[in-house]
Amino acid sequence: MMLGVVLVSAVSCLENVEKETSPQAAITSFVVGYYNVMFHDIDWHGRDTIVAYVEGANMFPMTVDQINNRIYNIDSLSYGSVVSAVTATVNSIGTAFFRYTDDPDSMVTVWSRTDTINFTRPLVFSVLSTDGTYFRDYTVQLNVRKVFPDSLLWSRRDSAGFTAMDRPAAAILGDTLYNFGIDGNGVLSVSARSILEGEWSAPSALSTITSDLWSGNVFAFNGRLYTHSGTSVYESSDGKAWNEVKSGVRYLVKSGSDNGFVWAVSQDGMIIRTSDMSEWVVVGAVPEGFPDSAAVSLDYPLPTNTSISRSILVGPGADSLYASVWAILSTDSVMMEIDAPAKESLRLPVMDGLSVIRYDGHLFAFGNGLEGFRQSNDNGITWYWCDSYADDYSSWNRYMQFPSELRGYEGGFSYAVDRFNSIWIMTSDGQVWRGAITRLDKRGK
Repeated sequence: MMLGVVLVSAVSCLENVEKETSPQAAITSFVVGYYNVMFHDIDWHGRDTIVAYVEGANMFPMTVDQINNRIYNIDSLSYGSVVSAVTATVNSIGTAFFRYTDDPDSMVTVWSRTDTINFTRPLVFSVLSTDGTYFRDYTVQLNVRKVFPDSLLWSRRDSAGFTAMDRPAAAILGDTLYNFGIDGNGVLSVSARSILEGEWSAPSALSTITSDLWSGNVFAFNGRLYTHSGTSVYESSDGKAWNEVKSGVRYLVKSGSDNGFVWAVSQDGMIIRTSDMSEWVVVGAVPEGFPDSAAVSLDYPLPTNTSISRSILVGPGADSLYASVWAILSTDSVMMEIDAPAKESLRLPVMDGLSVIRYDGHLFAFGNGLEGFRQSNDNGITWYWCDSYADDYSSWNRYMQFPSELRGYEGGFSYAVDRFNSIWIMTSDGQVWRGAITRLDKRGK
């Protein structure tokens, strides 16, 4: 009641200014003014530096929730925003006041455009009707990003029920994550869980495909799961029951896209591709240096013309030290090898367990040891360590790192990327990790 007395007293002081009175009280809009943004970063020389600039919160609109009497921003302010002394523009029906609720002795202040407000403290804005009969409180919360938006944050909260398996491979179909591998009894099995929540299912044996012909290559495409065993391609809708859909295949390229094209090499030495896993088209004879195993392909539209897609195929080729990278547009008929950069440090080395994903609009490669990511911003031409700087190139994804507990891990692993932009890593010794770049993580949105 003390607040009501203070507010009534305050409006009495203003009654000579008010010409019309009303029993209504509400905040109709709330806009935060300009503020500084400051944080530590690394410049392209690799030196520690402080980034500082000014930002306006009109870039991050405040929501006025009249039902729950809350004022907040859905999109958090930039990491490093300094909001301890910021002005605000408040439009209201009635007279606006504010106070800090973390101090019972905090003064109730009549709001003015020149007041600086400490948004790091619990804050309430109140509005008193002009006739002095009604006041209304709004809880104000100004959300600021707590971590750098490009940080790749990892957790191990999704391990419940997970069973370790040798030679693992993973794929996501719908909202289900499947992990395949050879169990402790030597049986090729599959375990699954929702990418949303829940525990891993107990491993179940696969039909038709046996462990002695397990390729360790499985992926989702056009609503089905596919793998290669022996000289045939198999498909499944549940990861357990598999049916042959294509024979005469020497090896199947692992697809990193759930649409576009799937590539393979036939037993008679031809590159073949399909867009529906039913009709296969011969692209041409396998050229010298073309990957002969463990290849990964990614298919994605051109930013300048989404009706045309680019296919990138990466795998071990003729060079025993560096991977071979090939590319073709959907409008072309010949797949061409990308010229390797003259500087060897910019080439993609051959790695056991070579894995390639397209994430945040770029290509990232990694392999056994999980020491880190190599990033390509130019469709596979050059590859940079994400945590290092070379020449005039600065990878703003230098925060793209594996957790320290995984770095140096030499066992087998499987991986997948879900629709929430989370990267999943499952290891053959029973670890399950899930990570996402903060600004891309859709799981909490």
